[in-house]
Amino acid sequence: MSQPNPREVIGGNQPDFALEEVSRLQVDYHAAATLASELLEEARALPPEIEDDETKGRYASLIKRIRDHTKLLDSYHGAEKAPHLRRGQGVDQFFFGIWDKLARRDRKAKAGALDVLTARLTDYDTRKLREEQERRRKIAEEEARIAADKAAEARRLEAEAEAARLAAERARKPETAAAKAAVAEQAEAAVPAARVEAEVTAGKAEAAHIETLAKPADIMRTRGEDGTLSTMATEPYAEVEDRDLLDKARLWPFLSDDAIEKALRAWARTTGYKVPMPGAKVGRKPKSVVR
Repeated sequence: MSQPNPREVIGGNQPDFALEEVSRLQVDYHAAATLASELLEEARALPPEIEDDETKGRYASLIKRIRDHTKLLDSYHGAEKAPHLRRGQGVDQFFFGIWDKLARRDRKAKAGALDVLTARLTDYDTRKLREEQERRRKIAEEEARIAADKAAEARRLEAEAEAARLAAERARKPETAAAKAAVAEQAEAAVPAARVEAEVTAGKAEAAHIETLAKPADIMRTRGEDGTLSTMATEPYAEVEDRDLLDKARLWPFLSDDAIEKALRAWARTTGYKVPMPGAKVGRKPKSVVR
């Protein structure tokens, strides 16, 4: 049974911390927000195109002041965010520290108790499953062999009975015909029982074969004394063994645009932005700088 969140038990409905923080920041940094609004208004008032050096000077001045203000906002942001960041790191450290010992949160992380126990259980269940599947296979194989033998025996008896009947019909002497008729009658009497036995063993063979087709989940389903159900399933996996052998053309459609652009920029840096690549623009372009 899951334990209740202590904060929910103690505090009940939680306040909107984000709204509270924004309200406080609006008061404490009212001047910074006002200046930002003024800078935006000044930017909107500038001509959309620069036609002379005077307008260029106004652009350069405003660019510098906006850049300076963004740096100031960044410093304010860092100062305000640091305590929250450290608190968040403390929360992560406490809960994830416990969590990581119990179970890995990331597949590349160190195995926790849950992962170790699950691996051991999977190893045991896999061995037991193979043993049970092999046992069922051998039973089905033996039942199939018995069914085949019984079917062959039934066919043999039928053939013997038919041969005896024909021999009795061909007999010319009365005493010989009577003797052969008795033999034929005795042979025919054994046929129904052989047919029934053949059908029964064929049914057992079919049932044994069906047992070999059972799903692992059905074969390994068990329930402990505490009611815990244990069974088996399959899980998908895909792991890189040798990246040089991967079919990059097949993987390409599954890469995000951000990942592709990141790879392109990294490659461009190694070539000094001097080597062109089809499908991309690589090089250097002019950019105004204000200091």
